Amino acid sequence: MREMRIIMEEKMRRGVMRWGLEKALIGFFLLCALSLVVVYIVEPAIYAEMLKLTSSPKEPYPLLLTLFLAGVLVLVGVVIVGVVRHWYWLFWLLLVAFGSSVIAVVVDILQLSGVFPGSAPVWYGLYRLGIAMIEVVFAVWMVRVYRRDGVWAMGKKKPFTAALFLERAR
Repeated sequence: MREMRIIMEEKMRRGVMRWGLEKALIGFFLLCALSLVVVYIVEPAIYAEMLKLTSSPKEPYPLLLTLFLAGVLVLVGVVIVGVVRHWYWLFWLLLVAFGSSVIAVVVDILQLSGVFPGSAPVWYGLYRLGIAMIEVVFAVWMVRVYRRDGVWAMGKKKPFTAALFLERAR
């Protein structure tokens, strides 16, 4: 009876870890999509400059820029579906991407301090720095989840040994 209770508690803890990480990632990606749209509406010249497009006062939203934004929003939607469906490859891709945001934190700090040249407004640099720091926190969280409970906190797979094979054969 006690073993059953321990197993149930472990499954509940893993479920809480999985749901917590899943909800936080979905919320993060939804907020990123919303902020992409807000920046696009408020200051489309930032994205136009990054894509080396020209935006004029009579056409502030070039078609190519709008299509690019739509493509990024579709990609964010696919990532959200992958988080909900617990795609293994997406876990590792997000972990690498979020982990490499450490570089973005350093670069953004150097740009804001004037060591590296930056053409974006200061508010946008601070915005990028905040997002990069959140991504680093997600990377640390994902490593902790993986080390304790496996990918997406789904439980670690036991290695297949001869003893396990004989036990299953009975």
